[in-house]
Amino acid sequence: MKLFLPLLALALPTAAPAVCPTARDLDTGILFRTLDGDTELFRRVSDNVVQSVYTSGSEESRVLLGQGLYVLDNVALVDGEVLPDTQVQFSYPVPVAEMPLPQPEGGWSVDVTVEEAGYSEPEEQTYAFGPMTEIGVGNCTFDMIPVIQTYSPDPYEVTDYVNWLPELGVSYLVQSSHAHGEDRYRFVSVEAVR
Repeated sequence: MKLFLPLLALALPTAAPAVCPTARDLDTGILFRTLDGDTELFRRVSDNVVQSVYTSGSEESRVLLGQGLYVLDNVALVDGEVLPDTQVQFSYPVPVAEMPLPQPEGGWSVDVTVEEAGYSEPEEQTYAFGPMTEIGVGNCTFDMIPVIQTYSPDPYEVTDYVNWLPELGVSYLVQSSHAHGEDRYRFVSVEAVR
């Protein structure tokens, strides 16, 4: 009987360690899910640009992120196709490769040109980087730098709160406060798309 117990213990199923995505997985995709069932899929477009496709029910939007953080282009999608009337583009005074990666307790203020519906206007964007910390998403834990983004002039008084994950090279919106209230996004799982 003594021999049988150790063999039985070996035969019992054990919990497999969580396989968490890495930056290499951006080539095929990293998928985040929210508590409400929305998804955000990140894929590498180039060395310094990541694409995010956010899906909520039947609505989709695509955002191109310089250094995985700075919005370059934002547009709604219909059946995977760009809806041109919804496109907003942001032009920065530096090439994407020269945009700063977030550093703990650092920041960046930049004058941007916003182009929408045939019009363009200047906007100052300010990024305040918080201290390095850790965050759990599902069974995975990542280093994280919180980012507070503000815009001026802004009649809607928007402040965006973003989590930057340096290990993955991506960021995701966790809260957007504005003149009419706020929106919150709670991400509960993350996985590599294989």
